Amino acid sequence: MVEVLAQITTQRSQDITQKGFDFGYKIPQKRIHPLIKPCFEPMLFIAEIKRASPSAGQIGAINSPTKLASDYLNGGAGAISVLCEERYFGGSLSDLMAVKNAYPRACILRKDFIQYPQEIEISYRAGADMVLLIAAMFIDEDDGFTRFKSIYDECLKYDITPLIEVHNHNEIDFIAPLNPALVGINARNLHTFNIDIPTACTLKNALPHSKVIFESAINSPHSAFIVGSFGFDGLLCGSYLVSHKNPTHALQKLKNAFIHAKKTQPRFYQQIFSHLSTHTQDVDSQPLLKICGITNLDDALALAQEEIQLLGFILVENSPRYIESKQIKEIAKALQTLYPHILRVAVVNDDKVALSIAKSLYEQGYIDAIQLHGLNPLTPDTFANISLKESLFCFYPVQNVAHIDDFNPKYEGAFCLVDSKSTQGGGSGKSINIDVLHSLQEQYLCIAGGINPHNIKDFLALKPALLDINSGIESQVGKKDICKFHTLLENLKQTLKSTKE
Repeated sequence: MVEVLAQITTQRSQDITQKGFDFGYKIPQKRIHPLIKPCFEPMLFIAEIKRASPSAGQIGAINSPTKLASDYLNGGAGAISVLCEERYFGGSLSDLMAVKNAYPRACILRKDFIQYPQEIEISYRAGADMVLLIAAMFIDEDDGFTRFKSIYDECLKYDITPLIEVHNHNEIDFIAPLNPALVGINARNLHTFNIDIPTACTLKNALPHSKVIFESAINSPHSAFIVGSFGFDGLLCGSYLVSHKNPTHALQKLKNAFIHAKKTQPRFYQQIFSHLSTHTQDVDSQPLLKICGITNLDDALALAQEEIQLLGFILVENSPRYIESKQIKEIAKALQTLYPHILRVAVVNDDKVALSIAKSLYEQGYIDAIQLHGLNPLTPDTFANISLKESLFCFYPVQNVAHIDDFNPKYEGAFCLVDSKSTQGGGSGKSINIDVLHSLQEQYLCIAGGINPHNIKDFLALKPALLDINSGIESQVGKKDICKFHTLLENLKQTLKSTKE
């Protein structure tokens, strides 16, 4: 993507040399329409008009930008983003002017690769109320900050709202002297072109004094729910809406999911993503540890004081570690009082009744997330006949894998737990072949199945982000052995220490 970004800016600069800052379009000599400021109550939803992108190719034909803008506004969009880059995104300043002329009271964002201060006056006259400024375009230049600041200051001169886009901590440090009022965090990594939702979400903590918009990777109501749980001030969505057959309805669904999460503030993704983001920076860091198959209060309290982050309760009736919801409530109450940092997870299989019980426990605050066992690799966005894309609760799917072909990387959710083939809802003691795990191209490798004190070193060689441990630390089925856990933890720490030396 860095090469693509360089190509875009090089060709764009050449076009400006040949055509001028107006790219050959007839721009009004003076601004015609009133300047509209973005509104953040209850959130700012920026809906994008985008025909194509380097990552997605052709997204959809937009014969009438004004019709699409109308659909967005009817769905509750607080601003319309218009892609104006021509070569890679198929947009133009003509699109922007058409939309602003049709809806002069709408807030319009010029989404482009702005390179020069002179482009701000053009944007102002064309009717833009906001402009995107991309920090990655300037950060590696010798005089990059000076150039960037000159464009930013020009925005303030014309009272246009600048939306500064960042992707990492270095870019946040780069823009820090400006004390920007509005920042967009793009989940797409410009170096690898991969999407990294956990890291993007946790970057918000580095911008406590700015309004923050989440950009990219919004492809379902659940993804908007995830982002909303971090308290973002808004989000920007393009490809998903453009390709949807009913963009008005799709936008409303995204907006409702985002607002619901922002109001309820579920803690699961916040805590998990913090660890996953650390793992991104240091793959040799200690993985998240989840102890599953908890059946009694004594085991729960004994393990909660150890270096673990999650405890799992199995709601699969044919599992030897099945626990009733009444017991889960009693254990949860004790954990809330004594060890409130421990995340509590209900484990279910593809069964409507079990899922209904788990969702009830979630809604009552006894558990923080639901682990979905037995995901069908052919329909990885459906579970127990419900659409995971529409789900407004915290979850992560589990895929049972024996061979590489058993795994479908196109699942719904921020991460996936990979387990061995089992019909028990976990706890079989069977491990996945290490070669199969090596073959998976998961950004955050989360592993379950047969992990014990003796083979922990083999699993750590895979640089896992999370290890789910069950039967490997038991003295008998359903009874955890704290001594075995201490041995596992000691072996884990020694292995990590030797790796770093």
